[in-house]
Amino acid sequence: MASDPGLPIARPLDPALLQVIRSSAGRLSQHQDAFVRLLHADLVTMVPDPGADGWALCQRMVQAVLWAATSDQPPQVIADGLRWVGAANWQEGFPEAQYVSVAHALVRAVHVLSESDWSASLGSAWISYFLWIEPYLLLGAQQAVQDAARQAALLQARRAAGKGPGPGPGGDVDLESVGRLLEDEDDDQDAGYGQIMVSMTRPSRRDRPRPPG
Repeated sequence: MASDPGLPIARPLDPALLQVIRSSAGRLSQHQDAFVRLLHADLVTMVPDPGADGWALCQRMVQAVLWAATSDQPPQVIADGLRWVGAANWQEGFPEAQYVSVAHALVRAVHVLSESDWSASLGSAWISYFLWIEPYLLLGAQQAVQDAARQAALLQARRAAGKGPGPGPGGDVDLESVGRLLEDEDDDQDAGYGQIMVSMTRPSRRDRPRPPG
């Protein structure tokens, strides 16, 4: 799916902050499974209904924060990937207002996993990093809402024209169809969302340790 030209231009992360986060994320990449477990265990105590069981959300968030910090992709590609994560989180029912809880749980997980490398300045850096990420997550959720509304209108129009079913009982939106909208092919200049998600789950070209298999 190509970047919408009407979207704000992606803001590169401050180079000094990126240096700190990239070093930390490189070490944390060796412990992704533990990172997901810690994030999930903490998040479910703060968010009564994280959407589904919250596990897939935590996996996406860990992959996303590590990928965005260590990737060599251009800022706009990273922004597109983060918007995809925000859209996927929304589709699973995660409340947008609860990203502050994600930030708290994320920093606590980093604290535990960093062990002797932890410091107050590192914690501050991770908070600043999440504040940089959050607008893209929220924008992705907003776009998913708009896509869902368009999909509902399209299905309703098709139903009225006798060309297909409308929304299901109670007016529910077909989120599977919405998901397909988000996975449209990209143009020649931008990486597609499928490519972005593949790159999130594998090491970047930089020489950093692979996560345990």
